[in-house]
Parts: sequence; C-alpha cells; structure tokens
Amino acid sequence: MPPLSSFPVLVILQNPNFRLMWAARWVHEISRRMELLVLGYLIYELTDSVFQVGLISAFLNGPRPPLSLMAGMLADRLDRWRILTGIHVFYLLVASGLLTLLLMDKIHPWFVFLAILLQGTAKVLDDPTRRAALFDLAGQDRIAHAMSLETITNNAGKIVGPIIGGLLLAFFGFTGAYLVLVVLDLIAALLMFKLRLPQAAMLVGRDREFWQGIKSGIGHSFSNKFVLGVLSISLIMNGMVLPLQYFIPVIATEILLVGPALGGVIGAAEGIGSLVGAVFLGSRRNSYTFHGRYFAIGAMSVAVFVAVVAWSPWFLVTFLLLFGAGVAQSGFSTMQSTILLLSSPAEMRGRIMGSQGLVNGLGHLIGGVEIGAIAQTFTISIALGFNAGIGLLLMLPVVALTPLVKRPVEVYYNQVKAVGETAE
Repeated sequence: MPPLSSFPVLVILQNPNFRLMWAARWVHEISRRMELLVLGYLIYELTDSVFQVGLISAFLNGPRPPLSLMAGMLADRLDRWRILTGIHVFYLLVASGLLTLLLMDKIHPWFVFLAILLQGTAKVLDDPTRRAALFDLAGQDRIAHAMSLETITNNAGKIVGPIIGGLLLAFFGFTGAYLVLVVLDLIAALLMFKLRLPQAAMLVGRDREFWQGIKSGIGHSFSNKFVLGVLSISLIMNGMVLPLQYFIPVIATEILLVGPALGGVIGAAEGIGSLVGAVFLGSRRNSYTFHGRYFAIGAMSVAVFVAVVAWSPWFLVTFLLLFGAGVAQSGFSTMQSTILLLSSPAEMRGRIMGSQGLVNGLGHLIGGVEIGAIAQTFTISIALGFNAGIGLLLMLPVVALTPLVKRPVEVYYNQVKAVGETAE
C-alpha cells in the first residue's frame, strides 16, 4: 500500500485546523447553495419577474467591485481568524432576520434584496480571507490539492443544498427552509470559533501602508501575465456563463415545466459533475505543472455546455449537460485560485484574492442583470445561449495572448513557504 505521503490530500487533512475549516466550509456551502435556490423561488413568487430574479445576482455581487481590493488588503493586515468568525456570526444574524420576517408574514421583495446585499458585503471579505488562510494551513507545495478540496466542498454544497432546498420548499414552504438554514449557519459559526491559524502567517504584510498596498496589488495583477490571464477569463466566465445558476428556478418552471423538488435536482446537476472532477484533481499523486491548461480548457468547455443547456427542453438532457458543465468547471474553479496564489508573493495573497473577488463580482453583477433583462424581453433560452456563445469567443484571444496554456506557472518561492506545512 502506498505511504500516506503519496496522497497530498490526505496529508493536508491530517492538520486538525484544516479539517475544522473544511468542515465549516462544508456546512456553509450547503447552506449558501440551498439559500440561493430558496431565494430564487421566493423572489419569483413575490414578483413573477425573471428580471427581479436576476437582481439577486446584482445585490449579492454589487459590493464586490468597490470593496474587494480593500477586503483583500484587510485580509493581509488583520487577524484572519477574527475576520472569519465575525463573518459567520453575521451570516447567522442575516438568516435569522429573514426567518423572523417569514414567521411574522412580513416578507417583502426589498427586505429580501437587503438581506442579499448584506450577505454579499460579508462575502467580499470572506473569500480572500478564507483562501489566504487555506494557503497558511496547506503550504505552497500543497495549495493545488487544498484548492481541490475547496472545490469538492463547493460542489458538494451545489448538490446537497439545492436538493434539500427544493424538498423543504415542496413540503414545508419558505419558513421551514429558512429554519434549517439558520441551524446550518449556527453550526458553521461554532466550527469556525474552534479554528486556530498559524501565528507566523498573521504577521505577513501588516507593516504595509494601506492605500500603497492596494496600489501594489493592482500593479501585480496587470504586470504578471498569469494573473492577468486568470482574472480576464474569470471576468468573462462570471459575466457571460456562470450566472446560469441564478436562473435555475426559471429554467425549471418555464422550460422544463417541473416544480421545486425537481428544480432542486437540476440545480444539483452541475455540482455533481464538479464534485466528480474535483475528486479526480484532488486524488492525483503528482504535483501539477500546467495549471493553466486545466483552467482555460475547463472554462471554455463550461461555456459550450451552457450554450447547449439553454435550448434543451428535456429534463434528463439538461441534467446531463449540466453534469458535464460541472466536470469542466472543476478544472476552472480549482486552478483559478491556485494560479493566483502561486503567482503572488506571500504578502500579497489577500490582495490578489481581493482582485479575484472584484472581477468575479463585477461579472456576476453585470451578467445577472443583463441576462435577466434579455430574458424578460425575449426568452431565458436566448439570454443564456447568447451570453455563453459570446463568452466563449471572448476567451479565445485571452488564451492566445497570455502564457496560461503555453508555460508552467511561474511560482513565487519565499521564506514563508513552510508556515502552513508545519502548522498543527
């Protein structure tokens, strides 16, 4: 039997603090994906408007463009554990507020949008802090496998969350679904309180002047061609292709003619495929060299699958297409953060994750509203198909003009390499 060291994923999971962060992420991701489906149905029921369903994306991602770079700098300067625990408590409070409004029968679309805006604001700081903390715990040599575990977690949430959400809506309504959401958010917060991060990692970058630090992060994003390539494709993907997830309730209702329970199954299809792909990526014993090939090919493949999904009126065909999109997305998602972290110095990792949050948020902000407006005027099929096709065309010059698929990632080796590897 091969030694444990032959399986980098298992080595990472020996760290008890990594396991705590991973467990908290499991619970939170199930809650988040479940809530996304529930909110889609709730807004659709309250407004009967596809455009307002698209506004979920706008309110969730609207805070990212103006705040992501500052959030990344805070992740580099402040205690990451305090940030993460505070954010999870905040998620719990917002979900509890929505549950209270549902119990009082006082729910209104703008209350829902306000809650989504608050959650989106918290997520701006959550993402760069968490990913920088993952690097602290896993170390430079194992970050690709750590990110594959994060991708597994994200996609397990995509599977379990929509299915649970759909079933709860079908049998217990919005109040029952939100009661479960509050319980899940409480569990995630309690797990995060038990987490401890390496002390040495908390000191990196704290002596930087705030605005100068943000400026240097922007400069690195443009000067490093690997980082620029990843951010460019991420902007296209999040603007033209990935907003599909917000419109699952519309696809299920208008195209496939099924209810919330089967809508949840469709919502889980992409997650099932991504989980399969992420398990494959995480189980590789050898280190990755051409990370960019997995990233770019995965992104373009997702665009192709989504373009076809837009025109499928058959439940099984749609499920299989979304499954295929999920497999491809695992390469895109896993390598997105991996390339950015490997291509950046230790003191800049939070800021580079902030840059990732900025382009992801800007893409979703524009894409969700634009797709919703086209769907309201024409059909959801035209809106999704048109955007995915244009997105694929826009990615081709980025692949041609950057070294993503041509060369291995140029890794920053530095003195903090061993911090995460020795942490217990």
